[in-house]
Amino acid sequence: MSISPAPPASRRRDELDVLRGLLLVMMAVTHLPTRLSFYSNQPFGFVSAAEGFVFLSSFLIGSIYTRQLIERGADYVRSRLWKRAGRLYLMHLGLLVFLFTFVAGLAVATGNQPLRNHLSLYFATPVRATLAGPLLLYQPPLLDILPMYIVFLLATPALLKFAARRGWRPLLVCSALLWGFAQIGGRTFLYGQLSQLLGLKLPLDAFGSFDWFAWQLVWMAGLCLGARQLRRTQPATAGSSPRPDSFDGTAARAIRGLLMTGAVALTVLFLLYRYGGMTLPFDPALSIALTDKWHLGALRIVNFAALAYVVNASVLPLLAWLRVRVLSMLGRASLEVFTAHVPFCVLSRALVLDDATPLPLITEALVLAATFGAMLFVAWRAALVRTPPVRIAAPA
Repeated sequence: MSISPAPPASRRRDELDVLRGLLLVMMAVTHLPTRLSFYSNQPFGFVSAAEGFVFLSSFLIGSIYTRQLIERGADYVRSRLWKRAGRLYLMHLGLLVFLFTFVAGLAVATGNQPLRNHLSLYFATPVRATLAGPLLLYQPPLLDILPMYIVFLLATPALLKFAARRGWRPLLVCSALLWGFAQIGGRTFLYGQLSQLLGLKLPLDAFGSFDWFAWQLVWMAGLCLGARQLRRTQPATAGSSPRPDSFDGTAARAIRGLLMTGAVALTVLFLLYRYGGMTLPFDPALSIALTDKWHLGALRIVNFAALAYVVNASVLPLLAWLRVRVLSMLGRASLEVFTAHVPFCVLSRALVLDDATPLPLITEALVLAATFGAMLFVAWRAALVRTPPVRIAAPA
């Protein structure tokens, strides 16, 4: 596959930053032990903010670094993405140190059971957990999305290079096969084989809740669509044939209308199944598997695809018009902001007496204020670093 010259740089899409900021807010509210978590956890059917966050991140990486691959080459892309992965790894190490020292010490000093439960493997086998954590083999709750993100980032330069040479179809086929492997229990099977071969003495739950074999499908889809988005913005060269996806007119409008109608209908249907008292026409065990979050069940993918189509067509233009600067600032520093919210979510669990007793309203308000205050501070600091200083010319 030949690579055509890169198009001129396009403006940053602020609406995507706003959407990422909104997803970060939803994830933070979901993780905090407040009454609001009921409303922020999967509010649009069988879809959570995590799917949107992972997909949108990979979409932006696909569009940005496909351009960089064309302009500066594979070595530059690998250097940039691996440097980003290294930064995230250091953030993850910082969170582990915080949990294994401060949180563990607080749990021992106060005898707080929720904090001990959060680090149950660490308290059971501290040496093994301490060694496994930096190797990404032990991922305590809320510390399992960054390792997945890091591994996907490390693989991305090779994926983009392969796609530039041979196209996306082979990668998407392999991605679909890996997702199918996850649906038939591939992660559990592979863990059993490796634990016998390597003598691993960690429970499967220690590796985190996300099944990477399934969630790579979201990442791969985002990369592919991000790269295709860049391709659509490339100017046609002289003598080149029109692209098959560039047609317009009555037929195109009719197809887009049908797609929008179907996407809206599916989105409403999944909302009714989740909140309207309707039940899926399957055996209960199969229904759970088809909508499972951690293994990314098939109906969950359909729900996400329909919702993403509706959001792209109707919500993103609205976000572009609104331009909510606070959300945009959060979205631009999304991974740093996500990392900042984790300690507050973990420590706030120490306030919960039992699952049936909610926190007092004033306590919930303070927890929310402290968490979002820290998230905004981190985003503000990141914005200062990105903004070049204003230089005042010396008088002549």
